[in-house]
Amino acid sequence: MLDLSTASLPDNKVKNDLRRAAIVMAVAGIDAYMHWLVYQRISAVRREGDIPKSLGKLELPFTDFAALADATVLGRQKQIDSRPWVQVKHALQKRLLKATFQGYDDVATAFSWAGIEKAWTRVAEDMGTTTTDIKSRLNSVVYRRNQIVHEGDIKRALRPRKLKYNEVDEQQMRLDVDWVNNLIKAIERIVTSPPPASSSS
Repeated sequence: MLDLSTASLPDNKVKNDLRRAAIVMAVAGIDAYMHWLVYQRISAVRREGDIPKSLGKLELPFTDFAALADATVLGRQKQIDSRPWVQVKHALQKRLLKATFQGYDDVATAFSWAGIEKAWTRVAEDMGTTTTDIKSRLNSVVYRRNQIVHEGDIKRALRPRKLKYNEVDEQQMRLDVDWVNNLIKAIERIVTSPPPASSSS
């Protein structure tokens, strides 16, 4: 998308919109990956031991519990496996649709739900940086995304006489998109690798 923004286009505004879209899609990539991670990890979390406290406090509609109970009773009556954990995952998936995992703290919540300990510390070590720097950079990218998505990237003014857009810095946007891509790769690496032996709850 960013490469397309450098092509020969008739209107420079289109180029800037493509750059804005690239930031939006980059943040969406984090959100989508974390949703997938939590959903995929829920069964593993249960097998590995106690459910994380944050996941245990997750609120789910009573109707989901009622449906699970009904399915369990019906399964016993018909002597079939009602696969309760599959239904739990379906209920979780519906709940996840209402959550966003974009900013630093939100992603930390997703890590916790997925049962991944000291995730941000391990990601920072993998990327050769600090959790403070990751938090600042990620939240800055998310803030820029929100300007685009929620405010149309219109510059705020007390008494606007004419609409003005926020500046589009192509070089910075490219750096941000690349950084988010590297962040997701680092998360993938720590998720698929066992934590150091010294790790503890």
